[in-house]
Amino acid sequence: MTAVPSPVDERVPLRRLVPLSVQHVLAMVAAPVSTVFLTAGTLHLSPARTASLLSAVLILCGAGTLLQSLGVWRIGARLPFVMLPGGAAAALFLQIAQDHGAATASGSVFLAALLLVAVLPLYARIVRLFPPLVMGVTVLLIGIAMVRVAAQLITGPDGLGQPRAVALAGLTVGATVGAYLLLRGVWRQTAVLIGMAVGALLAAVTGLGNFGSAAGSGFSLPSLLPYGAPHFDVLAALPLL
Repeated sequence: MTAVPSPVDERVPLRRLVPLSVQHVLAMVAAPVSTVFLTAGTLHLSPARTASLLSAVLILCGAGTLLQSLGVWRIGARLPFVMLPGGAAAALFLQIAQDHGAATASGSVFLAALLLVAVLPLYARIVRLFPPLVMGVTVLLIGIAMVRVAAQLITGPDGLGQPRAVALAGLTVGATVGAYLLLRGVWRQTAVLIGMAVGALLAAVTGLGNFGSAAGSGFSLPSLLPYGAPHFDVLAALPLL
């Protein structure tokens, strides 16, 4: 008798695997790119510093993903986790940077990381006591914070976005929802990819998108500590802590 594999272990046919893979890769890349652009706009970074920051973020995302997926010693889940910036942490970092400076915001990240490492053994023991309701509310709050970050990408840090930028965002969401409702099979599962493609095409046709190189080259090595030496201020770091 042949055992039927679990859907998790099922080998997906290439005609279904390729578009889904492209969709996941583009959605994955969208998080660090959008976070860097939001940071650059809020902190008024030059194109060269923006390119350097994007390079650093992509390298760290890759290193974190390999560490989680492969594992080193007792570090890493050994599961295909993709480590990405954004969400509530990005919003809090920018708020600290606006109030106290980018160096203080960088120091706050280091303090938060140290606290996380310190409490991780305790958290690993008590996390099983949290019911699904607590985890669900946590994920919901993270999602709401990410909506706020995404909205700032549309309207700008000052909230005074161009009407056509808001229209482009609406058309992108509309194309995604329309593809999900009208299409079937693998095409329905790639509704996000279709929405992104429609949005990119509209941006190119209307001139709203700029697809040129920011730093004159497709490759850029990151600079260490782009905001200068970190400044440690526990009170300023409280939101991240």
